Amino acid sequence: MSDVKQMVMEMQVQLSKHREELQRTLNTIENVSRNNSLIEKSMKDIKNSNEKFVWESVGRAFVKIPITEYEIEMKSKIRDNIESMNNLNKKKHYLETSIKNTMDSLKKVIGTQ
Repeated sequence: MSDVKQMVMEMQVQLSKHREELQRTLNTIENVSRNNSLIEKSMKDIKNSNEKFVWESVGRAFVKIPITEYEIEMKSKIRDNIESMNNLNKKKHYLETSIKNTMDSLKKVIGTQ
C-alpha cells in the first residue's frame, strides 16, 4: 500500500514539474514571437525612413551602421528566433504529451485501488 502511495506522490511531483516547465516554455514562445514582431516592425520603419544609416547601441556607445548591414543582422536574428521557436514548440509538444501520459497513468493507478 505504501508503495502505491509513494508512486502516486512521485507521479504528482513529476506532473507538477512538467506543468511548471510547460508554462515557462509557453512564456518563452510568447517572448520570442513578440521579439520577432518588434524586429519586423523596426525593419519596416527603417525602410520607410529613407535613411542610409542607422545608429546601433553597442554598450554605452552608438555606432553608425549602413541600413543594409543592419537588415542582414535583423534577418539573422529573426532566423535564429524562428529556430528557437521550432525547438520550443517541440519541447512544448513533449511536455504536453508527458503531462497527458502521466495523467493517464495516475488515473489507472488510482482507479485500480
